[in-house]
Amino acid sequence: MKNYVCVILTFLFSILSAGAKEKTIVVTVTNTLDVERRDVPVVIDLDDDDFFDDLDVSSAVVTVGETEIPCQLDDFEDDGEYDELIFLADLKGREVKKYSVTLSTIGEPRQYTSRVYGSFQIRDRAAKNQKHLPMRSLTVPGTSNSYQYVFPHGPLMESEYVGFRIYCDHRQSVDYYGHRNKQLELEETKFYPTKEQKTTTYGDDVLYTGSTYGCGSMHGWNGTTSVMFDNARSRTYTLVSRGPLRTVIETVNKGWKVTDDAKAVDVRTRYILYAGHRDVLVDVNFSRDVADLHLSTGVTDIVGSKEFSDRNGLRACWGTAMAGNNPKVYDEHTVGLAVCVPKKYYRGDSHFSDNKETLPNQAYVALLGTRDDHLHYWFSATCDMEHFGYADSSAWFSYLKEWKNDVLNPVKITFGKK
Repeated sequence: MKNYVCVILTFLFSILSAGAKEKTIVVTVTNTLDVERRDVPVVIDLDDDDFFDDLDVSSAVVTVGETEIPCQLDDFEDDGEYDELIFLADLKGREVKKYSVTLSTIGEPRQYTSRVYGSFQIRDRAAKNQKHLPMRSLTVPGTSNSYQYVFPHGPLMESEYVGFRIYCDHRQSVDYYGHRNKQLELEETKFYPTKEQKTTTYGDDVLYTGSTYGCGSMHGWNGTTSVMFDNARSRTYTLVSRGPLRTVIETVNKGWKVTDDAKAVDVRTRYILYAGHRDVLVDVNFSRDVADLHLSTGVTDIVGSKEFSDRNGLRACWGTAMAGNNPKVYDEHTVGLAVCVPKKYYRGDSHFSDNKETLPNQAYVALLGTRDDHLHYWFSATCDMEHFGYADSSAWFSYLKEWKNDVLNPVKITFGKK
């Protein structure tokens, strides 16, 4: 009987295997700079049918030489089909390195130790010991404010260096959580560390965002101040990916009107944070060409902060303050913030303030524009808690010049068949 069962299972497996497809490609990654670069994202578009022959990928393996390295498959559309494969490359200056990538239509994505964290939860107010419900996505009418109904006020993303959350309201500001050590901790602290945690190795919420960009969200611009997403038909917040190598948060604002007389547009914004990085890629797509729209990003002008701009897309500050106005709850921290906008999307610098005496809403602004339906830029942050960070504003601003050179000169990626 056992032999009979084995024959049947072997027969079934042979039938299933007969329909399986596998493709191995060689990915050549070239460092275009003289400096060493670590954890460089290598992104492969699996929707490129010309190269991947409409291969319905279920699993992947990436090797360099004889060594397997972690990789990640992402399904952006939540349709059960993977859209991108990514892995991270370590390269010496001007180094050229070849990677073998095997894609298969059977199996499951390999499991690797996660170097990032992502979370999005519905707040449970009734339970004595709150157990917030994990969720992937939330859509609300534009007239609704979901800020108090999700925990902790928006989806989270974290690498070993930094943590961020995107507020679930009309602001969609990016709030910053600083680290003491290179570690993942938001799963434990939830952005709100206890007094005991703050006296050990844990970080803290270090930024007051107010009604500004926080650290690098995208808004409109009316000539004097930013325009948030009050005037949208609906707002959607999605935790697209949780790792192990990158975490992705997406916001979609449908029927957004920057001004009352502007033509409405749908805006999809993806925030992408990679392992080993303190910077986030902000990738924005519109439902039409938006040459008629005035847009903006920027960073909170921390009261008394030092400002930096190269007048060519790099906008930053360095300042000391609390994340709120209650010294019993918040500690004072020095924070460095920055945005980097490619030249083709940069339209100049500006500034705004509501001139309040206590916790004013003010920001250093980078004006944005695009002639088509897409734009992208990056933001980054640091704070004085870091044991691996920057000693003063000069060190931070100096690093940002190197960072700009890095993000604007990506590695060269080419594909070949094995």
